[in-house]
Amino acid sequence: MNETERTDYTTESGDLERGTSGVQTFEEKITYVAISPDGSIVATFNPYGFFITIKKVATNDETKIRFDRKKFFDKKPPNDIVLGWSLAVSDTINNDIGLVAISCITGKDMNPNGIYEINKYQIALIIVRRYIDHIKNLFVHLFFNSYPFIFYFFSPSYIEKDFDRQFRLSLVSSEGTTKLFKYSFKNRNNTNDININTNDDDNSIYKYRLGGVVGFLKNSKNSSKNVTLVCMNCIKMQKMSIELNDLNADTIILKEDCYILPENLFKELESVECAKFNWKYLLKSRYQEFLMVDTSDYQQIQSIEIYNINTSQLVNVFYRYCKEEDSLISRNHEPGIFAVSTDSRLFAYSYGDNIITIYLMESGLEVVSKKFNNDIYKIKFLEFIEDNEKLFIIEEDKESDVKFHVWLISGCLNDYFPISEKDIKLSDDEITTLLKYDDNYHNLTKANGNIVILFDNDEKSYEGQFRVISKIKINKSTFGENNTEKRHKFSTHELEPWNTNNGKKIHGRFLNDGQFLLITGQKSIQLWKSKNQNYENYDDFNNFENSNLVYILIDDNIEHEKASKFQIEDNMVTIIIHACKSLAYLYRHTDSINSKEKNQKFVSGITNIIKDFINKYPDYWKLMEIQYPLMAYLIYSRSFSLIKYVLFENAEKLHRPQQKYGSYPCYDNLKLNDDLGLQDSDLRSANDLELALKFCQDQDAVMLAYLLEYYAEHSMGHIGWMINVTKILPGLSKHDYANYVESLYYKPCFGKMKYNLPIKTFDTLSVSQDTLEVYIPLTQLISTDYSTILKYMKYKKIRDDLLPDICMVPLPNFTNYYSKIKGEIVKEEIFRKLIRKLTTSFWWIKVLIPPSYKDLNNKDFSPFLQIKKNKSAFFNIPSMESVIISRWRQTKNYCMIPLIFYILFLTLFSVLSWFYLNDNDKNKNYRLIMVVIFYYSGIYLLTVEIKQMLKYGSKYFTLFNIFDSCSIILGMIVFSLILANTFIKINGIDDESIIFATSVTALILWIEMLLCLRLFSGIAINIYIFGSILEKVLPFFTFMFVLIVGFGHSMFILFGFPSIVDLHPSASNLTGGTPDNPFDTPLDAILSTYNWSTINLGDYNYWPLKLFAFIASIILVLILLNMIIALMNDTFNNAKEDGKFGLLVYRSELIDDYERLNNPFFSESLYNNSPYICYYRDPDLMKKWIKKSQELKDTKLYSWFNESIDKENIIYDDEVQIKAWYKLISDNENQDSPSTPDYIDLDSY
Repeated sequence: MNETERTDYTTESGDLERGTSGVQTFEEKITYVAISPDGSIVATFNPYGFFITIKKVATNDETKIRFDRKKFFDKKPPNDIVLGWSLAVSDTINNDIGLVAISCITGKDMNPNGIYEINKYQIALIIVRRYIDHIKNLFVHLFFNSYPFIFYFFSPSYIEKDFDRQFRLSLVSSEGTTKLFKYSFKNRNNTNDININTNDDDNSIYKYRLGGVVGFLKNSKNSSKNVTLVCMNCIKMQKMSIELNDLNADTIILKEDCYILPENLFKELESVECAKFNWKYLLKSRYQEFLMVDTSDYQQIQSIEIYNINTSQLVNVFYRYCKEEDSLISRNHEPGIFAVSTDSRLFAYSYGDNIITIYLMESGLEVVSKKFNNDIYKIKFLEFIEDNEKLFIIEEDKESDVKFHVWLISGCLNDYFPISEKDIKLSDDEITTLLKYDDNYHNLTKANGNIVILFDNDEKSYEGQFRVISKIKINKSTFGENNTEKRHKFSTHELEPWNTNNGKKIHGRFLNDGQFLLITGQKSIQLWKSKNQNYENYDDFNNFENSNLVYILIDDNIEHEKASKFQIEDNMVTIIIHACKSLAYLYRHTDSINSKEKNQKFVSGITNIIKDFINKYPDYWKLMEIQYPLMAYLIYSRSFSLIKYVLFENAEKLHRPQQKYGSYPCYDNLKLNDDLGLQDSDLRSANDLELALKFCQDQDAVMLAYLLEYYAEHSMGHIGWMINVTKILPGLSKHDYANYVESLYYKPCFGKMKYNLPIKTFDTLSVSQDTLEVYIPLTQLISTDYSTILKYMKYKKIRDDLLPDICMVPLPNFTNYYSKIKGEIVKEEIFRKLIRKLTTSFWWIKVLIPPSYKDLNNKDFSPFLQIKKNKSAFFNIPSMESVIISRWRQTKNYCMIPLIFYILFLTLFSVLSWFYLNDNDKNKNYRLIMVVIFYYSGIYLLTVEIKQMLKYGSKYFTLFNIFDSCSIILGMIVFSLILANTFIKINGIDDESIIFATSVTALILWIEMLLCLRLFSGIAINIYIFGSILEKVLPFFTFMFVLIVGFGHSMFILFGFPSIVDLHPSASNLTGGTPDNPFDTPLDAILSTYNWSTINLGDYNYWPLKLFAFIASIILVLILLNMIIALMNDTFNNAKEDGKFGLLVYRSELIDDYERLNNPFFSESLYNNSPYICYYRDPDLMKKWIKKSQELKDTKLYSWFNESIDKENIIYDDEVQIKAWYKLISDNENQDSPSTPDYIDLDSY
């Protein structure tokens, strides 16, 4: 790192904020606080104190662990190298037992520039030491695991890799230390007792030589007895999976994994020489299992990477579009403020200004960006609370005071609430603590919707008090009535045309001094607002003629309590949800509705409620839609115009795809399956696209077209729009509306989607002639294991001038297995690795046994394997070609094993058949071994074919597969005959027959060898070019053959009767004897005609023969010869594309077969893939796609649908009145006054 690249920042007070100083020592008597991942346990600790205090948040139960900093180190380090400490506490993992981790951090742990970088010779010594530690392993294990080190040591190209510096630094020993302590709440007599671990010696149960920011990760449901600890410094991240031994709780079972930090994060830390700044940076960058990389300062488009530490994979990339005013805000390159919801659905981010952006984690799409204008100045802290319904915000105002706010993210209009210190009961000391958050960032922490503030730092006892904030009570707006004493009945069918029971009365009453009329029917609750003035009596109400429908709920089970006292909570959220439910109800009961015209008025009125709200408050609709599956109601109710309005007639991008209805937080409360009349098990895992596909019949298919067009159109800006398209593509390709797939393939996103991720390191796949260059971005954390580092040697940076031409396949996770299947496979992998360690010396056995197929359903495989590959469209798409190339390398590696077996089979057949046919006595001692190998190779290859036959059934029987099987069987039969005939003469089979059979078999086996070599692109393309040419010229050959047979037949007849037609050679030529008749037999006649130019008919003076010969020469020699030359030339040029097409089809079939195998050698690479596939956009190789894409660019997927005009279209006429309604519904003080009992008798009879 050059000195010019390092920057220092000074605060307003003049203190060095980011530079060469900033070392913190023991003299700063700081108390640290930590909260467990589930928010149930809080721990405090001061390195100068004597205890680590652990408390249960819910019960205030307390226990303590004795701590002695003098015994923390093997030898006391100098005070000037200690930067600080880090504290972490786990959830209770087994019978109220848990763990506490304490790490002592030194300056070198947080400053990579201060670490001495080791060279490759020192790395070699480290690796040798590791081998010495495992000297008990067999020699074979040592040999086969040494190749990564040998390759690294002698590969100069590796030294130039960007992550090589990190790898070198990661091998340097840390000066810091991390220790694990066990806590327990057992053996307490009453709530006032405190457990104290009173061991005199060091009571830690594990010690690790690494200092860094520590934290426990959230436990999965299946690992309640395990915890995962992460320790992260400025270079690497150590992940330790810990399990307490059931027999001895002081003994732990530990599995360690170490990863270097993401490249962009390391570069940011490397550019700084201030260790304290980096420490603070790392503290703010990790939350639970998520690691944020936010390093895009002062760029127009800011990229934010989120990694999952549990899976070591990139979760998603989020984009923030910076505005001009953002340049006025300086974060000094600190990371932004972020929060992740407890269900990991939502990601909230702030640059540190007064803007908060909400994203969907699964897609990376921005939902809404809210600017708080004068309400907030600088955001310092964010956290989702109360089941992710609220976002808690801590702000620093212009006077540097702390203020608190709550943002309701449900979509209600009144969504922002400033919170006073009294409301959350914070003392002055706690407020003072928060004011110093930037400096004392160890005093505030969060987890699982709980916020912990440390205060009252007692310098004598070195203990701190803390407060936990998890709930903040606010008064939500409620609209309704207080006086329900009088009710009036009336009878009318116009207000409930869907009600078939007209016997019961409908109740009605006025609200708010006659502004509203509330109708309570048998199956509905309706609220009407007068268009002009308040109602005076029932005669003033004429439903849609002079009133606006502002609320409606139609249901078979209207709650009597709700009917007796009408209340609307969450203002417009309730109104919109009930409107959508009502649309679904009306569609579900369409057949039972008597008056279609009256019913349509209500449909239009409900549609208007939704459209008007969207038009006025698009951001609130977006927030509602990510919390409630509103689009599902619109799809089910076949609200074509409303769906089109949401998707296309608003520039706000109102709809966001989500993968499962079951992931919506309000799914269970909504009872979506009851509203739609579908099975809960099917609906829970479905999404909007799958629901539209389910209803894809006749005109209903337009809903699917709307969604596909919408996602494809917006995906050019972010690949996250296509997450559901990836999932639905297999089913869509097999559907009756499969033409949607072909049209979708020619959307711009399938050939022009620019790569825009901040990751610039790629695995460049080897390319062949006339195929696209494919790149796989590095989206996983790299393990520091030397053999793993070797795998990433193939990764390299792409030049900046090439990046604009790099495009992405618009289908994220298209080749990846679903998480459930991956989880099962991971368990199998752990077991497999354990077995492999025990049987390392017998690794070759796995090669000698053909693998079986996975016992999985087709739906369990990747979408790429499930999709129906229509040869007329699929293989001509650049994105699909890139997908095939991306999967080919591992498939080819596996297919080399059967190829080697076949080479052995062919070679041994040739050698052994020659030996036995010649009765050669040489090398007799080795023949038996060769025979055994020959038969084993044949059995291996035949077993592979039989397994394929059993797996695929009738689909197996293709020309190539039949030829594969027959060639192997024929080779084994013929050699068996040779072998048997050598010892025992077989009756009826002579040597001539065996030699002929051997020669034919040898030819067939060599042809099969040629077909096996299709693994190599050059040979494969030529084979398919040959096949394409043969297919195209076959009609011409048929024409030529018939013509030759015709001429040959004529000549056979003519020469068959020479005495009758006086067909004799001339006298001058008789000296040499009578010439042979070239047309003596029909076969000779045909062959002679084919070789017409070699026949000499000049000896005959029969003029009809000369005329016949002249005509035949013109047709057969001149015309046909030139025709075939011209045809072959044109056919060869066209066959080049067919050769590439055949290559892709062949590779796709092999990939499909390989990924279904339960193969232990290469399976690991199948489940750790990047979700993204990229390729270099080469117009010369994409001409066909570009041409057709241009032709279809103005054609929408829904162009075939002619939307009918709604004759009963209803809109709000008076904007002033409706705006007043929105204001009324969102005000806090909007209850109907009990002193205004303005009721009227609505009895119509």
